[in-house]
Parts: sequence; C-alpha cells; structure tokens
Amino acid sequence: MPTARVFGVGRLRSLPLFTRFLAVAIAIFWVAGLPPAWGVRAWAALVPDKISFKTAYRLSTFPLVHLNIIHAAINMVALTPLMERFENEHGTLTTISLFFGPLTTLPALLYLLIERGVLRSNSIVMGSSIWDIFVARLLDTYLV
Repeated sequence: MPTARVFGVGRLRSLPLFTRFLAVAIAIFWVAGLPPAWGVRAWAALVPDKISFKTAYRLSTFPLVHLNIIHAAINMVALTPLMERFENEHGTLTTISLFFGPLTTLPALLYLLIERGVLRSNSIVMGSSIWDIFVARLLDTYLV
C-alpha cells in the first residue's frame, strides 16, 4: 500500500519550478489580500461587470487569489501534487503556457458568457479550483 509523502522543506525544494512558484504565488497573494486597503482580491478577481480591455488581466489572475486561508490551503494541498506530476510529465514551459493560456482563459470566457448571457448576474470568481479539476482530469485521461 502506498504511503503519503511527508511534506517538509526538502520536499518543497524538490518540487518542479512552476509548481513551487505557483504555491508561493498563491500564498503571497493571500497574505497581500489581508489588508483590505490594498484591495488585492478586488483587483484580481473575475467579476463579469468589470471585464474590459483594460481589465482583461483578470482572465488570468483570478486563480491566484482566494477568499480566505482555508480556501487557499485546500487549493494548494489539492493542486501541488497534481501540478507536480503534470509538470514532470510535460515540462515547465508547456505547463506555464497551458495554465496561463487556454486552461485559464477559456473557462473564464465561458463563465463570462454564461454569467452575462444566460444567468444575467454578477458573481465573483476566485481560486484555483478550476486548475485542480483540469489537472486531475488530464492526468486521469491521458497519463494513466
């Protein structure tokens, strides 16, 4: 029976580059979002009514910000082993281009289309749960 890997500093150092960067970036964005005066969550969240050419960066930044520490921790715990395996299989540059390209932008655009066109509401989206689902599905479909 396989055992769970123990998480420590050595384990963090052995993670691939982008996986390590992503875990640190999520933690930094969470800490930066603590003071409400900075408005990091409001700046990076995917808000349908605030999307324009000037704020198109929101299509790529919404997975990096989280609602609270529990949300960030659960996403990091779920994403880190999946992203590590994906990055080891496909390489760092491919992973970066996929995760800040079509695997983030296309679901964001689809969400905006459904939210504005069908539901006619303005719900805010934050968190990397979309990446958890995509990586788990990609690993399940193509690598196993």
